[in-house]
Amino acid sequence: MAIAAKAGITGSQACSSENQLVWPVFMLAGVLVLKKMLSKVFPSEKLSAPAALNTVHRQVSISDDSGDTTSNSLLPIKKAGKEIASKLFLAMSTEKGIHLESLLSALGALAGYACQISVREAYVVQLARPEKEVFIVVHSKQNGDTYYFGDLLNRPLAESRYSIWSLASGATQKLGLQQLIDLHEIFKHVTDTLGGADFGVPRIGSAHQAKETPLNYVIFLWPKLFPLAQSFCKNPADWPVAFGVAIQEILYASKDLIAPDLALKIVMESAVPMSKIYLPPQATSSSK
Repeated sequence: MAIAAKAGITGSQACSSENQLVWPVFMLAGVLVLKKMLSKVFPSEKLSAPAALNTVHRQVSISDDSGDTTSNSLLPIKKAGKEIASKLFLAMSTEKGIHLESLLSALGALAGYACQISVREAYVVQLARPEKEVFIVVHSKQNGDTYYFGDLLNRPLAESRYSIWSLASGATQKLGLQQLIDLHEIFKHVTDTLGGADFGVPRIGSAHQAKETPLNYVIFLWPKLFPLAQSFCKNPADWPVAFGVAIQEILYASKDLIAPDLALKIVMESAVPMSKIYLPPQATSSSK
């Protein structure tokens, strides 16, 4: 598979001492590394999709609809997802390979955040409904931060037909996953850690940890990739679906490079907490 040649190693192999240097993107953590990666997302010339994505012929789950009308309505979403996956794949790749765990965590974080932004746009902005009617708003006494919950937010995240959970878990099941991870336990952990140091930190073994936190991925990548999703998808409800399709693209393309259950856990451990935060415009604009 083309991505195998690009990545060169599996996630577990990347952690052995002789292979540590093949983590090219995030060996140096922090702002400068993320900004350098950002400069690759939208270069002046138009980027074509990486060969790894071009050679994947599996259909994403939303392509399984048989009706022509539904299929046509989903086409912009699928295009957006492929373009997001392509851009981020290119941004996080070097001649030495790509760290798949970091790529999956970044996409999961962006997808989770997209769920809240889509609900916020549809109800708070367009329908002018008060924020407290749309979300369950929780103010943490520990750190003073505000977090958002509620049924409207859970739908694109984990309950609807094309939720992040449905798209990611569906892809991993197609890749051979027999038993799904415990999503309810992830939700419980996120709630239990609100305002604490463990909030938003994926519980992944050190051998497979991403090189940045989900929060940093959102802060630095959202300003670049969200406008890309908007350019294809005019309906706010489609924004998280586009990021879900991007997750599927990477999951399918990285078959045999990472265990499906581990990949799904990385995605959802990043997505769920990031759906609860809200960053004011200045928080992300300063990263541009």
